Amino acid sequence: MNIERVVKDRKQNLLEIQKQKQKFHDEIKQVRYKINEHLDTLEQRLLEDLYSAEKKVKSQLEELLAKLAENTEKVISMENNISAIKEYASDLQAFLGSKMIETEIQKYETFLQSLFDDGSLRIIDINCKIEDKITDILSTVTSLGSVSIESTSPLVSIKTGKEIQAQTKLIASISDITMTLQSKFQFNCITGCFFSFTGDAILVQDGYQRLLILKEDGTLKNEIPLSNSNPVDITCIDDKTVAISFPYSKQIQIIKVSTKTVDRTIQTAGNCYGLCYSYDNLLFCESGKGIQKVNMSDNCSSTLVKDNTLSAWSYVATSKDKIFYTNNSKHTVTCCSLTGEKMWEYKDQLVRYPRGIAVDKDLNVYIASPGNNSIVVLSSDGKQARKLLDKDDGIGNPFGLAFDVKKENLLVANYHEPALYRLS
Repeated sequence: MNIERVVKDRKQNLLEIQKQKQKFHDEIKQVRYKINEHLDTLEQRLLEDLYSAEKKVKSQLEELLAKLAENTEKVISMENNISAIKEYASDLQAFLGSKMIETEIQKYETFLQSLFDDGSLRIIDINCKIEDKITDILSTVTSLGSVSIESTSPLVSIKTGKEIQAQTKLIASISDITMTLQSKFQFNCITGCFFSFTGDAILVQDGYQRLLILKEDGTLKNEIPLSNSNPVDITCIDDKTVAISFPYSKQIQIIKVSTKTVDRTIQTAGNCYGLCYSYDNLLFCESGKGIQKVNMSDNCSSTLVKDNTLSAWSYVATSKDKIFYTNNSKHTVTCCSLTGEKMWEYKDQLVRYPRGIAVDKDLNVYIASPGNNSIVVLSSDGKQARKLLDKDDGIGNPFGLAFDVKKENLLVANYHEPALYRLS
């Protein structure tokens, strides 16, 4: 019922808010910790400089005081000698003694003069100036950040009776679907594919560790080398960036097409395979866990569809208010709402070891079935199915699928020689 879906959606939103609060709480504490740690390091360094300066000045002054003490003893000794000469010495002895004392006095005066000349008697001070940028923090930095509340398009939709009737009429139309081969692309080791916003075909070439961007006739338009090995699937985030899954590295890379550089990397807890993009969220299949969701604005991640049986080489697609995904080892195709509520599951000999999945404008679901080298189409309610393409039509070990809603083209990522088909 509509009301149950709305309640579940709002409860899910509440859980997301709690997770986001905790995430940002931890980030704030981490920033504070790093600032404190950095300031502690700066303080320790400055104190070490202060102690070193004091030690240097103290050493200089103590050395000077030692010299002065030594010369003071000499002066006292001379005074005692003068008194003795006056009292006991003959005139000759007095004359000779006075000459010796006069020489010593000249040496003492020379020593005192040298203290003025070499600056030894200058007043020494220690100065410490705190960096202006540090003190400016007290007046210019008034907050660690800001908190805002944003809203995006709802993930839950409410269907009217007329919409349900219209959908029922569309379900019966899969028997009329036919595909015509348009092009074969002479590349191999292809595991994923997608259509760019301009209609170009993008292929993931696993064995060569690169992306291939092709025109509709198969002409190579561009290629992007990838930094990691074993890429699997691709989806477009916008007209400038794409996302690539690397299951064995447990990461998803966001790549800028124009510069061929990695914009950012999303680490995943497990192996990530098929992926897609919807409403500012990146969805991906994580084996042994289910369909995961990463909000591209705040990087908050969560489990959207819990499925511990989800195997490697499973793929996912979205359209309107639904999520569709394959489970390679269970031979199933599952449909869920955007809140993760299971709506139907399809399993039949017609679909064996399903991988790639794509959806057309009428919510008909296209499945890559490598177990019998075919492409199967399912009705939007998962109740009707038929083989659409097989080996005779050029299907061989298919991996990813992509559907261009505007041109009604289906891109099949055969591992050897991917192909483009048109709805007819």
